[in-house]
Amino acid sequence: MAETAAILHGEYRDWQAYASLQSLAAYDAIPVRELDGDWSRGYEPKAGDNLFLQRHRAGFGMEKEGWQVGLEYRQQGVLHASRDTLEFYRIYRLRQRPGSARAFDLDAQFRSWSAAGMRVGRSISFEAAAGDTLVLVLAGSLYAHPRQRDIGVHGNLNYQPVDSYAFNAQSLESDTAYRYPFMKDAAPTSSGASVSLALQWQLNQRWQAKLELNDLWSRMRWSNLPSVRNNINSDVTSYDRDGYVNYRPLLSGQNSQIEKSRNIGASAALNLSYSFDRWRIKAGADRLEGTTIPAVALAYWSPWGAWSASYETRFNTLSVGYEAGAFHVSLRSDSWPLSRAKAVGLDAGLHYRF
Repeated sequence: MAETAAILHGEYRDWQAYASLQSLAAYDAIPVRELDGDWSRGYEPKAGDNLFLQRHRAGFGMEKEGWQVGLEYRQQGVLHASRDTLEFYRIYRLRQRPGSARAFDLDAQFRSWSAAGMRVGRSISFEAAAGDTLVLVLAGSLYAHPRQRDIGVHGNLNYQPVDSYAFNAQSLESDTAYRYPFMKDAAPTSSGASVSLALQWQLNQRWQAKLELNDLWSRMRWSNLPSVRNNINSDVTSYDRDGYVNYRPLLSGQNSQIEKSRNIGASAALNLSYSFDRWRIKAGADRLEGTTIPAVALAYWSPWGAWSASYETRFNTLSVGYEAGAFHVSLRSDSWPLSRAKAVGLDAGLHYRF
């Protein structure tokens, strides 16, 4: 993780400008480019729970004497879905019918949010008697008008030839962008805040340990948030002219505006590195959305800059990176060309000292 790396460089007396970008999309079942398609290519779901993960973050600002002040934009989304849910969704997107009698257990939960705001950080260095150095970084963010969309679907669906579906399912969706007739006069309002912590421990000239706890504490609040509850409990034997299941006459639900409060969900990164000559070896793991992502990395400092490569075992991605002076960039993927990739990531940053 690189979310707090911008202020893990110690305390500088000079002004510094920084800019950073981190982007990750990782899907268990489908290539990233096929998400909005018909799911006819590259569909390979996992047994049990399938994870669809997106995390994007961009920021810029200034640093001086251990302080950092800047602006950032964040967008995060995560979907946990059972294989049965994905199987039915794929059949629906392809406008097909199951080849034989089939029962689907529907279980999916989607959560997403996005926000822009101010981020303030402070780094403090501690010199130990043994000569090792510990850098502590505290950072807080305030978000104005965060957006969110949450969808939960649960139930079951049974298919019996010929073209007969039996539904018993419920869905609950809340969305800041949703509008419906007869909404209250009070407009939706929202706010958010987050606190992160990072530690960098320079054990000696060769060994270094890092720990990042991002969004260790957070709170998002929405008032008058549009919410829609749907219930489907019926037998369906007809289709509309486009080939989709015609359940509309049998769908019931309720529109409302609700108060909602939840946290962002903490993420963590821990790694240990060893440096010798022009080389550095690093091993560690990220923890995102309840998923552990172990990784190993190797870097080499040449006269023309630093080159690096890393591999993580959760989504089987390989990363290649380059660093020169104040600039660094790395690209991660599980497949080349990128059109077939189920996981793609980009990390780039720039520091300029006045």
